[in-house]
Amino acid sequence: LQHSTPNSLVLLDELGRGTATYDGTAIASAVVRKIAEEVNCRTMFSTHYHSLVEELSHDPHVTLGHMACMIENEDDEEEENITFLYKFIEGACPKSYGFNAARLAGIPQEVIQVAKKKATEFEKSTLKQQIFRKLMSPTLSSHDVMKQLLTEVSTSVC
Repeated sequence: LQHSTPNSLVLLDELGRGTATYDGTAIASAVVRKIAEEVNCRTMFSTHYHSLVEELSHDPHVTLGHMACMIENEDDEEEENITFLYKFIEGACPKSYGFNAARLAGIPQEVIQVAKKKATEFEKSTLKQQIFRKLMSPTLSSHDVMKQLLTEVSTSVC
């Protein structure tokens, strides 16, 4: 970071992992913004921080991409099978495949089910925090806030 120039190629894999979630997300965000907005060099940055992906999805200096995959038996979580295609495509990854990875690693199904319930709780809590932050935003009108919230809620429910 200290020696990068516009001619650099920067490769970052899971920056911030191994720290507390908020610390890691904040570190990763600050580094990506520094590179994208000040250094302005080609960078490939991989992350599992979904909030960071959401934050950067509107940044004109950032283009999102993910590895394509084929999903079989998507309607049956216990039989869902993911095949990664080793093809990089544009856009944020539409879904996390961590539970499939846990199943492939041999974690018992009852433990995975408990984890899925906990993940749903975390997602609801995060959505509530996002809604609160937007409602309290001094830069948006109440009409704009409601429009954004309705869009987000309908997207997360579908």
